[in-house]
Amino acid sequence: MEKKLWEEIARPNQLEPHGDWNIWMILAGRGFGKTRSAAETIRKWAVNNRYRRIALVSNTIQEARQVMVEGESGLLSISDPKEKLEFLPSRRLLKWPNGAIATLYGAEHYEHLRGPQFDAAWIDEFAKFQHPRETFEQLSFSLRLGSNPKAILTTTPRPIQFIKDLIARDDVVTARGTSLENVENLSPTFLRQLEYLRGTRLESQEIYAEIIDEKQNTLWSWSDIEKCCQAPPHFLDNVVIGVDPALTSGNESDETGIVVVGMDGFGKGYVLDDLSISSTPEIWGKIVVEAYRKYSARLVVVETNAGGELLPHLLRSIDGSIRLKTIHANTSKIARAEPIAILYQKKMIFHARQFHKLEMQMATYEPKSKSPDRLDAMVWAMTELFDISKNSGMPAIFVV
Repeated sequence: MEKKLWEEIARPNQLEPHGDWNIWMILAGRGFGKTRSAAETIRKWAVNNRYRRIALVSNTIQEARQVMVEGESGLLSISDPKEKLEFLPSRRLLKWPNGAIATLYGAEHYEHLRGPQFDAAWIDEFAKFQHPRETFEQLSFSLRLGSNPKAILTTTPRPIQFIKDLIARDDVVTARGTSLENVENLSPTFLRQLEYLRGTRLESQEIYAEIIDEKQNTLWSWSDIEKCCQAPPHFLDNVVIGVDPALTSGNESDETGIVVVGMDGFGKGYVLDDLSISSTPEIWGKIVVEAYRKYSARLVVVETNAGGELLPHLLRSIDGSIRLKTIHANTSKIARAEPIAILYQKKMIFHARQFHKLEMQMATYEPKSKSPDRLDAMVWAMTELFDISKNSGMPAIFVV
């Protein structure tokens, strides 16, 4: 069967963009097809005599060879044998019969780009480079042949400032995409592995190609959060549920934070579940009561700033035996969260599994951010669990 042309099988965001641009940045998740997109474009440029002196830049020379040249989607694999593309490993060189050549470089020795001249370049997995800005700038000085030099940059995103700088440039066209766009070409094993990333920062970054910032004014760092995943003991007899009700009710309201926490016999706390939901009080009230029964909780802690005495009344109307404490917040969210953040740093609090939305709020909440419902619910529950309100400046908790 005759091999289909790349233009016939590629998705629109895998094809060379139209318009006036100098850099095409493909910012996409693992398995999206970044390598294939770049390799097919470089091949077309070379075969059609559009560009004749091409730089192939990866993190190392070895990675350039293994991925960009000899990989499953590398230049040798996607080229028609009739094109007689030749690879000379000792010279780090690819040669087409028409005289076009591509030379391999490793970003670890980006100074080697000083001197050579190119009319095109492909930079792969740019976010891995130890010196991304320096490597890119040195390559830019080398792109001085021809009337319209171009570069293709393929990478899975990371919170690198220079990537953000490139996105903002007028001469950069950014194509975004997720791993899930290419499901039909991914192995079942890879797809099963994605399940283990569900709800994590890595899922956002590596699969959905989101740039997850490390903010400076937050109480939790991503590194601390990613280290706190640890299964709790099989049985915990000290379980508390924190509830941070939305200011408005209804299916379109803000979320009501509902977080279940527990403590083991060694005094370590665990986030056991995040049941937060955007719904009416009747619906989230039933969820709270069901969690109370499921986890054999000893207490539900409810912030009453939004609903006063109506909230305890609502929960007791569903289950009259539920034990409640109400809280009226009179300090800032940051001040309330500080003692809990310290417990995380001391490795006194863990997550039974990865809770993507809660952890995003932990790592990104700043004083002027939108109210963090899940984070608030977790803080109230942990404050009760560790009994730290009297000694930490936390608001008093009143039994109702």
